[in-house]
Amino acid sequence: MGRDNFIRKPKYCCWVLNYRCMFRCKMCNIWNTDVQKDQETTLEQKKQFVRSLQGLVEPSFEFHLSGGEPLMTEGILDLVEFISRRGYRTNLVTNGFLIDEAMAKNIVNSDLDTLTISLDGITSETHDFIRGIKGSYGRVVQAIDYLDKFRKDGKPKISILTIIMERNLDEILELAGWVQGDKRIEMISFQAITQPFGEAADSAWFRQEKNNIFWPQDPKKASGIMEKLRELRLNGYKIGNQHNHFLQFREYFRDPDKFLKKIKCNLGDYEFHVDPYGKAFFCCFMEPIGNIKTENLPEIWHSPRAQGIRENVYHCRKNCHIMVNCFYEDESSQDVK
Repeated sequence: MGRDNFIRKPKYCCWVLNYRCMFRCKMCNIWNTDVQKDQETTLEQKKQFVRSLQGLVEPSFEFHLSGGEPLMTEGILDLVEFISRRGYRTNLVTNGFLIDEAMAKNIVNSDLDTLTISLDGITSETHDFIRGIKGSYGRVVQAIDYLDKFRKDGKPKISILTIIMERNLDEILELAGWVQGDKRIEMISFQAITQPFGEAADSAWFRQEKNNIFWPQDPKKASGIMEKLRELRLNGYKIGNQHNHFLQFREYFRDPDKFLKKIKCNLGDYEFHVDPYGKAFFCCFMEPIGNIKTENLPEIWHSPRAQGIRENVYHCRKNCHIMVNCFYEDESSQDVK
């Protein structure tokens, strides 16, 4: 039956609540997706999915709520409160644009555990350019102020998520330093740039001239910054990545054609994805394992269909760039010097 002859309990759900967004991010075309809003799961269907997890998952189970822009989802904070009341952890990833004073107060009252705000530059010029909306940097700063004003006992935790790319490479270390000095912020986590979302898969995307604003043009410079980030993490900086993850980023930026085949893919072992229309996946490049609109997660998780897809995941040898950011495990870096 695969790796260890048993099926692990899921620990984590990456739940994409919608494909709607007011931003025009350079590295994401989700705003240009053909959205079928009337086909999205209803609030009651979402709640039923959460109920169905009882007995299957441990109390430490975590929902990673994203989009699109998840705060554009009808009833989103009602859903967060519902999940929290059942004892599961919640992390909501947002661009921060919709967080005014009233929204910040409502977020705090929803009992959200962690709010992760995307911030891709230490300057408004860089962040606003990458995100495609003037004033987006200022709204992030304002959102942090509002959230901290209403927080109770430091909840929700405020986290920053930054995508490392050519356009912001010179600001990465300064961003880490800014977070380190701001007591309101729990940590900063980094992801390496991958092919812009919504494009046809292209293994050579980083070689295209139009993607020069994304892909680091000086591998030696990028490598040096990754090594400095690792050193900062080892020295106690508030960085969410494991320290050896930056060695993997370094190798990826040096030669993305060779790097990722060293990584063990854990999709199917303990996590799954759910899209706005209810389809559940182990891997977005493979067929769904089921649909939460019509099936309970325990039935899906232990079904022969899901097990067949697990086996496909275990035996996949595709050099998938998504894996550079996805469910990193420290032991996969043991051979990287």
